[in-house]
Amino acid sequence: MPLAVIRNSPRFRWWTYCAVALGTFITVVEQSATAIVIPMISEHFGADIPSAQWMAIGYMLAVSAFMMPAGAIADTLGKRRMWLWGLTLFSTASLMTSFSTSFGLVVTGKILMGVAASALQANGMAMVANAFPDKERGKALGFHMTAVGIGAVGGPVIGGGIESLMGWRAIFVFISIFSVLAWVAALIILDSDGIQRGRRLSSLRLFDWVGTVLSACFLLTLMSTITFAQDLGWSSPLIVGGAILGSALFVSFLFWERRVDVPMLPLGLFGRIPFSMGSAARFLSFMASSGTFFLMPFFLISGLGMGTAAAALYLLPGSATLMVFGPISGRLADRIGTLIPSFSGMVCATLAMWIFSTIRLDSDPLVVAFASALSGMGMSIFMAPNTSAIMGSAGRKYYGIVSAFMNLTRNGAHVVGIAVPTAVVVAVMATMGYEPDLSDPETLKDVGLRSAYAISMGKAFQISTVIMGIAAILSLMAGIIDRPKENRLGVLEAE
Repeated sequence: MPLAVIRNSPRFRWWTYCAVALGTFITVVEQSATAIVIPMISEHFGADIPSAQWMAIGYMLAVSAFMMPAGAIADTLGKRRMWLWGLTLFSTASLMTSFSTSFGLVVTGKILMGVAASALQANGMAMVANAFPDKERGKALGFHMTAVGIGAVGGPVIGGGIESLMGWRAIFVFISIFSVLAWVAALIILDSDGIQRGRRLSSLRLFDWVGTVLSACFLLTLMSTITFAQDLGWSSPLIVGGAILGSALFVSFLFWERRVDVPMLPLGLFGRIPFSMGSAARFLSFMASSGTFFLMPFFLISGLGMGTAAAALYLLPGSATLMVFGPISGRLADRIGTLIPSFSGMVCATLAMWIFSTIRLDSDPLVVAFASALSGMGMSIFMAPNTSAIMGSAGRKYYGIVSAFMNLTRNGAHVVGIAVPTAVVVAVMATMGYEPDLSDPETLKDVGLRSAYAISMGKAFQISTVIMGIAAILSLMAGIIDRPKENRLGVLEAE
């Protein structure tokens, strides 16, 4: 189809969505597909578990540190340009990872892929939201979640299939080739932001470089401190020092953003109650749900003795419902507003956390599948209207930085949402006289050890239930406050 026909098509917004969805899909596939081959990679290079975890930690730290700068730079230089740069680096880094001759190069490749993924994650939602009118924003963001869900479901299948046929290196070759295809689609379809060269140079001079550095250093310090706290202990001098340094960097960032003429993150956005409450609800919801992805595999594999593939099947309903209910929730939010779907989603997710908290060794594994499906459904019903409400309260001018901020909120909540439940499990198992170690097949013969883990996991999910309930209350309050505005917009559109 000629380019002019695509650009002039009345459904051009859907072409834009497809181009963005390809890039979003491959970044999610990369995370979920390569996660299952980390043991193979570590075995190939003789890397121990503490070293192997840096494949995930390095990626996560890079994404978190560069997310906000990527969104701000995209608002300055153009989202399309940033998207193409991100896909270029992602493809190159993936190919480099495939041909790595040492484990250090694999980790370096994953870190570079994290930097590239930050450019894609920071701008994907913004470009989709920009392509659609405000009255279809919820639907568009719902379909964006579908691309995420398809990647999450398909990643393990793609990764496992390729690895079994051609080895782990072929996975990264596939990711690199698919990224090139996504780059070509973006080059052909995505609209230029229309920023002239002279204006770009002027914007670069005015860009908040100090704020960018401060935010990246703060996030890197915060994430590193939380990540290593489990190994070193929360009272370790290094962890305490990291917390103090992170606090100092955060205060410095806030001080700088208040005085600079063109701030990277306009702090005035937090004065808008729907924005601040919606963001808080988003953070707490992801924090509460993250423990599921970390604790439940240990329960199914080590506690119940399942194989990896069987355990994945019991957790798969969470990703499947995310894929299905996102568009439905988005359409519903466009028609009746964000209040009812976002609050309903949080109620479902809260109920799911409570069900998880009741699971013990003698529980039917199908309860895990049901709770996983309910959790995925609740989060998908919540996310599209929540995202729409936050972006709507900020306005199109700030779509880039707000998109980055929301993805950063999710990543930060994921880190905290793993650290807190893990600390709870460690503490509760210690009071029961057991070490939190499920790695030795001989010790797993002790039913008491496995039962202690299940009870400790239940305590962690009780806390998650409370946190998710608080998120539901915040979501309700944000929706009630924002309801008059939505109603006024509905009247204006009707007129």
